[in-house]
Amino acid sequence: MKIAKYISIFVLISAICVLMVLAIINVPKQKCESIKITPHTQNECVILSPEDLKQMMADAHIEVIGQKMKEVDLEPISNLLKKSPYVEKVNFIHFANNKLLIDYTLKDIVLRVFNNKGEQYFVDSKGRLLPYTKKMTDYLPVANGNISQSYKPSATIGKDLQSIFTISQEINKDEFCKAQFQQFYLNDLKQVELVSSIGRHIILFGDEKNAAEKLQKLKHVYRDGLTHLGFERYAQLDVRFKNRVIAQKKQQGL
Repeated sequence: MKIAKYISIFVLISAICVLMVLAIINVPKQKCESIKITPHTQNECVILSPEDLKQMMADAHIEVIGQKMKEVDLEPISNLLKKSPYVEKVNFIHFANNKLLIDYTLKDIVLRVFNNKGEQYFVDSKGRLLPYTKKMTDYLPVANGNISQSYKPSATIGKDLQSIFTISQEINKDEFCKAQFQQFYLNDLKQVELVSSIGRHIILFGDEKNAAEKLQKLKHVYRDGLTHLGFERYAQLDVRFKNRVIAQKKQQGL
């Protein structure tokens, strides 16, 4: 009985060794059968989709499917992603079985800018300028008015946009404010005005100093004042001064 047991164990180990050797021999011959591309984004829109990347690879004459995996150079794919202004990070590119896995993270786009030259571009959550593309279909906060900065590759926000960017980041921390204030206007005095989604009044906000305090004042005015008095009662709200809100009534007949 013991001899039979030892023989069975020997046969099993031999079979495993044979399979391992065959697998090692066949690895160089294995070909890629498919590609799985996984983008990660904070936006609703995937600005660089799997289809976009596949087209970029085709344009660059990078062939993977049907190729021997051992002979595929993955660095050109990584370089394509790194050159895209919308890619934050390439997480990994590697083969699993007969499939190529590509995983990357996109930049978080938070602002759409219209400058005083009629140009458009985006700003991400780190204050970096990104080129405009129709592929971005999210409804984003808008900045316009006397903004002179143009888009340049690898540029970050300048003086004109600094106040707007900081105020918008503060607004994003509060769901009520986020729902009310989605448009920023830089006037000729380089002061920020907010355009409310309710009513037809202008809010003189000034610069980014004490932004959180100014927003809290606006919340109180909206919830405790305008809710009862009416959102069409005033033409302008001024929150630039500490501990007070100056409200300018609409002229009769306007």
